[in-house]
This record gives sequence, structure tokens and C-alpha cells, in this order.
Amino acid sequence: MKLIFALSLTLAASAAFAHHGSTGQFNHDIELDVSGVVTDIRYVNPHSYVYFDVTNDAGGVDPWRCEMRAGSLLKRSGWTEEMFAEGTEISIHGSAARREEFGCYTNTITFADGRVIQRNETIELVAADEPVPVDVQLAPGTPNINGNWNWVRAPRIAGAPRGGGVPYAVTALNLTETEGFHREMNPRFHCEATNIFHDWTFDEHVNTITQSDDEIELKYGFMDIVRTIYLNMDEHPTNIVASRAGHSIGKWESNTLVIDTIGFLPGWLEATRVGVKHGVNIHTTERFTLSEDGQSLVLSYTIDDPDYLEEPYTREVTVIRTPAAYDPYQCEDLTEEITEGF
Repeated sequence: MKLIFALSLTLAASAAFAHHGSTGQFNHDIELDVSGVVTDIRYVNPHSYVYFDVTNDAGGVDPWRCEMRAGSLLKRSGWTEEMFAEGTEISIHGSAARREEFGCYTNTITFADGRVIQRNETIELVAADEPVPVDVQLAPGTPNINGNWNWVRAPRIAGAPRGGGVPYAVTALNLTETEGFHREMNPRFHCEATNIFHDWTFDEHVNTITQSDDEIELKYGFMDIVRTIYLNMDEHPTNIVASRAGHSIGKWESNTLVIDTIGFLPGWLEATRVGVKHGVNIHTTERFTLSEDGQSLVLSYTIDDPDYLEEPYTREVTVIRTPAAYDPYQCEDLTEEITEGF
């Protein structure tokens, strides 16, 4: 008889942990204020960095860099390279880096003209927040899910706990492996995908869908996952090459695309604060349902894994059409680009 252990996990991770484990790289108990002159800006994923020279007490210059949000998110929120042109004077309030003498986590940036910008601030929404004109059907009986989609995080209620606390029922085997989990195991720290569900909504990146009569392609804005859903197959082939995205076959049921996926490499269902693995026998069923106006797409999915889950796990998430452009993630992790070690 298997034992069931209920663990409170979070697929949609909290702000403190979602940004690639900021508590591991930064000490948020130590706040600092630092001012200097910009030398460079790197709008890259998973984190952008602003580089600036700071005059120290001895009259010398220390090369600082401070971490910001993912470059694609900042650009979509109206942040530009011109804001950080070489020679621009800035002051940053943030948290100290743990392993970097001249590094920090950015909370606010103050410019020489007195303008203050918060870390998560939208300066100018690049894509208008309006419905995207679309034909609901490509052909009679074939819903049109072509286009760009993204998940928008609901505003957090003041005083409410961060994170959602998604419960998994896992076996004793999984609990043993979870106890050995540490943050460096998180695939995101190595510019690798986690799984097809977590990465569909992570950090609100724009995904794009392209469909034809025979197949549908899903390109993720996070970690550049590319999935092909084969519509002309009734069964999976026997010679599947295992991958992080698996092998998917699909069919239309009215306005719902039903996707059956197997052929996964072993990996993680969750790898943020605790680790929940999945094995090679994982089987997933997804249902993408298009709304009547064609502006939203509801994904409900079920995960079966006889090796790691005591019972099937089911969840639902909604993405909306967006006029924002799809931006390839092209991960370039600068975390270990330490300016000065301790």
C-alpha cells in the first residue's frame, strides 16, 4: 500500500521565488542604496542587468551591476535601452547580493531628473490592451487558435500570502527524493525548460500558435519550447524519441482541441521551492477550449504518473489573445558573471 504525503507546492510561483530564486542570489534582509553612472545595459533573459560605475570612499571606481526583470518583459513594458544610455546617472534602491561585492537586486531606480521607476512598473504598454480582431473559425468546424497568447497575473490582494499552494499527492518514493532537493537543481538556473505546463504561463511571456490542417505548432515565450501537435495520427508511433515536450497527437471536439502526450524525458513537475519529479511513464491530457468571441483560450490538463503521483493531478489556466509580439527567449543567464567575489 502506498503512503500519500500532501505537499504544498506552487506551479505559479510567488514573486519572491518566481524570478529564478532571488533569495538564493540576494539577501533581501540587507537593503542598500547605490548611485553611479551607467556603462552598459543588457536586456536579456532570464534577468536583465544594468552596469554602472560607482565612486568609492577612496576616490576609486567600483564596477557595479544590478539585476532587473527578464529583458523581454521589460521591453514589452516600455523599458528602452535609451533610458540607460552610457553616462546616465542613476540611483538604485535594492537588496545586496550574497556572493558579489558590487551586485544588487533592483527594487527602484531613480534618474537624475527625479523620475523613480519601480522594478515591475509598466512605463508604456507596448501592445494596446484591446481585443485582437480575429475570425473565430478558420473553416467550418475548425476553431482559429492562430496567434499570440499570454497569461496575465491577477493583482495580488494586499496582505494575502504569496503563491498559490498547489497540492500534489506524492508517493513515499517521491518524498525521499524531494528531501534532497536544492535550488541549483531548478532547470531554469541552467537555461532549460521545466515542463510544458509550468512554462506555458511562467513570467507572463507571450506564446504563439500556428495551425494547419495536419498539425499545430505551439512556441513558448519562456525557454523556447516548441511543440508539434499531430492531427493526422490516431496513435503514437512506437519509435518516439523522448524529449522535454513529449510527443503529442490531437483532435478537435467542437471548439476544443484535445491533446494526448507521452514520450517525456524524466524531469520536474515542480522545482521552485521544493522538487516534485516525474518519470518516463508520465501521460498528459490537455483540452484547449476557445471562447465564443475567440479572445481567450482555456487550458485544462490532467497529469498521470504511476511512479510519482498517487492520483491524477488536474488544473486549469486561461490565456488571452494579445497584440504583443512573440519574442524568442534566447536564454543568456548572467547570474554567474560575478563582478567581484567575496
